[in-house]
Amino acid sequence: MKNIFLVLIVAVLLISCTSEQKFTQAFFKEDMARSLSFFDKAYDGSKMTYYSEIDFKGQVISSKIYTVALSRLIYGLAFSAHYYPENIDRALSISQFQLNNMIGEESGVSYFKPEFPTGAKEIPNKLDIWQQAYGLCGLTELYRQTNDTLLLSKLRTYHKSLVKRFRDSINGGFFGEVQFNGEAISGTKTIQSLMYPLTAYLINLREADVYNRNEYESILEEHLSIAYQKVWNSSTSWVNVKFDDDWNPIDTDSASAFVTAGHNFQFAALMLRAGEWSFLKDSTRFNYQKLGEKVIAETVQKNIWKNQLIEHGFYAGFNPHTNKGLDDNRTWWQHCEAIIALTLCGDKYKAELNQLLQFYYSNFIDTQYGGEIFNIDANGNPVNENKGQKGKSVYHHIEMLRFLLEAS
Repeated sequence: MKNIFLVLIVAVLLISCTSEQKFTQAFFKEDMARSLSFFDKAYDGSKMTYYSEIDFKGQVISSKIYTVALSRLIYGLAFSAHYYPENIDRALSISQFQLNNMIGEESGVSYFKPEFPTGAKEIPNKLDIWQQAYGLCGLTELYRQTNDTLLLSKLRTYHKSLVKRFRDSINGGFFGEVQFNGEAISGTKTIQSLMYPLTAYLINLREADVYNRNEYESILEEHLSIAYQKVWNSSTSWVNVKFDDDWNPIDTDSASAFVTAGHNFQFAALMLRAGEWSFLKDSTRFNYQKLGEKVIAETVQKNIWKNQLIEHGFYAGFNPHTNKGLDDNRTWWQHCEAIIALTLCGDKYKAELNQLLQFYYSNFIDTQYGGEIFNIDANGNPVNENKGQKGKSVYHHIEMLRFLLEAS
C-alpha cells in the first residue's frame, strides 16, 4: 500500500510540473510580491536603503549602491504599492536615500551619481544616458503613485537637466554620453539613447504630470520621429544599433556586428504604444502602429528560437548580416521585452504569448533561491550570475507584470 501511495504522489507531482500554468491577475500579483521579496536581505534598516550587489543565492556581497539598481527597486516597490499599499513606505525611504546621497549638481545642472561606495560620493568624469535616464525611473513611478508636488518639482528639475546635457540641438535626439562639463561626446548616439529615456521614465512622467504634458510631448515626438525613420533596417529585419551624429545608421562590419531580438521587441513595443497617443497626428500614429506590427511579425518569424520553437525561448545575440547566432544563452530581460510587445498586440499572438510565458516562468524564476535568473545556457541550465548588480534588480520583470496586469 505504501508503494502504491508513493507512486500516486509522484504521479500527481509529475502532472503538476508538466501541466500549463494558468496566468491570471491573481497569479501576476502574487508573483510581484515574490520578486520583490528576494531583495529583503539586501535592505539596511539603519541606512534605510538597499545594497545593490546580490549573488545568485540572495546574499549581499558588497556595500555598493548603484543608481540604476536602486531606482529600479523604487520603481518596483512604488508600482506594487497599488496592490500592496504597505510597500509605499519602503519606496519612500529608499527614494529619500537616493535624493539625499546620489544626486549632484554642476554649474546649476543636476545629475545622478552612478554609485554610492561606502561613505563616498563619487564624481564621474562623464555621464551616460542609460544611468541618467534610469535615475529618473523609480522617482517617476513614485510620483505617479503619490502625487507628491515636492517630488514632482524635483523630477522636473532633473528632467530639464537631462535634456540640457544630452539633447542635440542641431540634429535632435540625445547623445549617449557627455563630458561632465556638459560637452557632448561625438559618436555615442545609439538605439539606447533614442529609446531608453522614453521607456525608462519620460512616457510614465507624461502620463503622471498631466499639467505639463506638452513639455514632455515635444521630446517624445522628436525621438519617435527619428526612431521611425532610422531604427528599423528593412533589408536585415533587425534594428540599427549605432548611429553617427546626424542619426545615419552605422553599418558595423559583419565580423563584429551584434544585435538582440530583445531590442527588436522593445522597439516594436514603443511604436505600438505611440500608436495610441492622441497628441500625435492620426497619420503618424497609424504609421507607428503599422511599423510596430511589422517588426513583431518579422521578428517572430526569424530563426531566433531554440530548436525553432517559441516555447523554448530565443537566443541572446545574432549577427544581423548573416542571422547567425552569436550567443546561445537566453536572457531574462529580452524575454520580458518580447512578452510586453506580444501583450500589446491583443489576441493576435495569444498562442505565442502563452508559449513564451510558459517558457519564462519555467526557466527564469528561481524556485530554489528566489529572484529572476539572468541567463540560462544552451542546455537550459541557470548561469551563476549575480541577481543584483549595477543594472539588475526587479525592473524588467515588474514592468512586464504591469503590462500583463493592464491587459488581463
